[in-house]
Amino acid sequence: MALTVLTLRTQDGGEHRISCPLHSSLTMGSGEKCDITFEGPGIHDRHCVLYRTSERTFQIIAVVAAAQFSVNGVISSELEVNVPFKFGIGGEVLEMNLAEGEEEALMEADEVEGSGAEAGETAAGARPSRRGYLLKPITLKPRAGARVGEVILPAFPPPKAGGDAATATAEAVVVTKSRPTATELVDEADSEEESSFLLLAGLVVCAAMIAGIIYWPHHLDRLAAEKQAAEEKRAAVAEVSDEKMVRACAGLRAAGAPHLAAELLMPLAEKGDPRATQQLALALRDSGGFGPEVMTLLHHTIKAGRLDALGDYVSVADDPENPVRYTPEAFTQLKLAAKLGAASAWMPLGERYEHGHGTEPDIGQALAAYEKALAAGDRRAAAKLSAKKEALERAAAYVRSWNEMSVATLLDHVAAGQGRFYELDHPAVEVLLRQEEELRACWPLRRISVAEGARAEPETLDLIKVKQPYQFEVQRGERIARGKGVLTCTVQRDTAEHWRITSAADQIELGELLPAKEQFLHAESLRELKPAFTPAEQMEEMKLEILEQTRGLEMIQDFKPALAVVLKAVEKFPQEKFWMLYADKVCDRMARQLFNEGKWLDAGWVENVHHLALNGSISALLLEGHLCAAGYGCERDAARSVALYQQAFELSKRRDARFYYAEALFQGNGVPQDAEKAGALVLVVMSRSKHPLEAYLVAHLLWRKAEHDPALWQDVYDSLSRVAEKFSPAKNLAGMVLLNHGQTTRERKTGFAAIKAAAEEGVVEAMKNLVQCYQEGVGCEKDVQQATFWKQKALVTEPPRRKHYTEFEE
Repeated sequence: MALTVLTLRTQDGGEHRISCPLHSSLTMGSGEKCDITFEGPGIHDRHCVLYRTSERTFQIIAVVAAAQFSVNGVISSELEVNVPFKFGIGGEVLEMNLAEGEEEALMEADEVEGSGAEAGETAAGARPSRRGYLLKPITLKPRAGARVGEVILPAFPPPKAGGDAATATAEAVVVTKSRPTATELVDEADSEEESSFLLLAGLVVCAAMIAGIIYWPHHLDRLAAEKQAAEEKRAAVAEVSDEKMVRACAGLRAAGAPHLAAELLMPLAEKGDPRATQQLALALRDSGGFGPEVMTLLHHTIKAGRLDALGDYVSVADDPENPVRYTPEAFTQLKLAAKLGAASAWMPLGERYEHGHGTEPDIGQALAAYEKALAAGDRRAAAKLSAKKEALERAAAYVRSWNEMSVATLLDHVAAGQGRFYELDHPAVEVLLRQEEELRACWPLRRISVAEGARAEPETLDLIKVKQPYQFEVQRGERIARGKGVLTCTVQRDTAEHWRITSAADQIELGELLPAKEQFLHAESLRELKPAFTPAEQMEEMKLEILEQTRGLEMIQDFKPALAVVLKAVEKFPQEKFWMLYADKVCDRMARQLFNEGKWLDAGWVENVHHLALNGSISALLLEGHLCAAGYGCERDAARSVALYQQAFELSKRRDARFYYAEALFQGNGVPQDAEKAGALVLVVMSRSKHPLEAYLVAHLLWRKAEHDPALWQDVYDSLSRVAEKFSPAKNLAGMVLLNHGQTTRERKTGFAAIKAAAEEGVVEAMKNLVQCYQEGVGCEKDVQQATFWKQKALVTEPPRRKHYTEFEE
């Protein structure tokens, strides 16, 4: 026989059997209308649906999202399983299996609570009584097309001895006596006398006439009442049957069979059943169809008075898979649902107003809809409505940041380059930072506070215009300005969900100017408000600005701000020379950067250096000479380089200018070599110098003279030994003096050690000298292997860059 019975066995041995043919479903939960009813913690009214999909396979689906159950110890809300399996719900565990169908008692009758030991005994044997978790009455469950989910009726036990049995017997006797048999009637009729037949017939006719006259109206009323009761009963039965069909189809839809549910619901929906119409619309949607008929069916359901369909109406209209989700028709449908009281419609309706889907954008209507959605408990609306608050907070934080000493946090508040900031169109980050630094430099003491009355005017929920009032008091020395202002800005949300100010402008109203109004420049914004300085104060102000820009000069590599402020001082005070010292510091720092790296970050600096050189900066003249000699930022021109060195020396007589001019003459770079002129410039002034570059140049000049006058070798060595520890090339040259002109073996060994130390410090000339020493055994033992090693190292070692004059101290 086919397996058509689902068996449920409890942990204490109890067993229940329920009819479950193929493709049938059973609804389980705590509600009275469920096929199998349970009691226990966490069991919903309709908890889950058990759907038989094949011969031994069941699909179990939770009806509500929070409903959970376990199968073989695994907790889930939807899964497919083969029998047998253990099913857990509400703290109970049942063993479920399939069995063959039989016409026998498969489920115990309800037992009367508190009946004692006798209530647990049955004719079939001692089986456990029905437990509290299985509370569904034993009734038939007719279904369309098949006996789906039917509970198989049990065979009732024979009546027990005692009062109940006696009562049943008595009732049977009464019924038997009230219904005479046909034989008794015939015997009674035969015993009547024929003579009384006519009299009896007459009496019967008279009685019938009297009864008809008296009781006929009552009989007609009773027949009418019985007919009406029968019709009401048939309507109630039909209604109950339709309701069960709708519930069964809802279970099919939840179990993943929307097509089958739609076919079964179609006849009921055509009859105008609103419940069937609603379920039919949902089944069509679950089948993957989002045509207008779905919305039409739900609309008819709502018009029929079933307002519980409003939620479905909204969910279908706003479903992401609905192809007409953003059409005017969908917008109209959402408005209708909101008007009829669907609280869930306000959130999607607000989104339509916000983004202009199906209607014209209207941020005011959107905010109103979000307010109603928030009142209905939709948390998404809170995020939308928080936009105004967050924009106001960003504008207020920006105003308060004007009190900070540093401008480092500026970019936490503004998005540079997007709009107009204080009369500047799309300013770069550097420009904004400089503007804020000028405000702080102009007014070292600032007390700026946010005032009440801020307003936010959303253009969209990601772009809001804010007006933030503020009060201020700024001070510089004896000058004090007090007043109030209004910041007007646009605040926009970026892709990282951060709010940034994309444009800003302010307008101030001055209240008090101390000590006098004439000591302030007229201004309409806070950044235009500046002191009216005297010429002496302006010069002092410029010095302070230069000091600010040249602070930490040794650590910076971007010299553009420092050059700009020095050039500003040159242009503003052409007759003054206070800026010369700062110009020389900047140019010397730039020269060291050039010597160390052999490059500049910005070729445009050359023009600024040239401008400073034209205005008499000695360091600018020397730097321009270095640039011409190396060809950085300009064409290489050795002759012009020497001319600039000469000009710098003749204008200033500075030692660094003397050195570079003499070095160029000695090397013959750009001009014919003139060692005599170089010596005349250097030997008298620098013969005892401890500056490494000067001592090294002096040693070279003396070397030439010592070749003709050996007594000068000692002077050469003395000049080099003074700076050998600071300057590796000098160490190498001192070693060569000892190696070639030393009088003892010890001196030659000392010279070899100095050359080796210089080679190890990276002097390529020392490496080449060391190779010759190892090859010839000068100052050391001959070593061909070491000679080869140092020769190869000299080939691959890059000569170190020159050191700038200002890198050494005498």
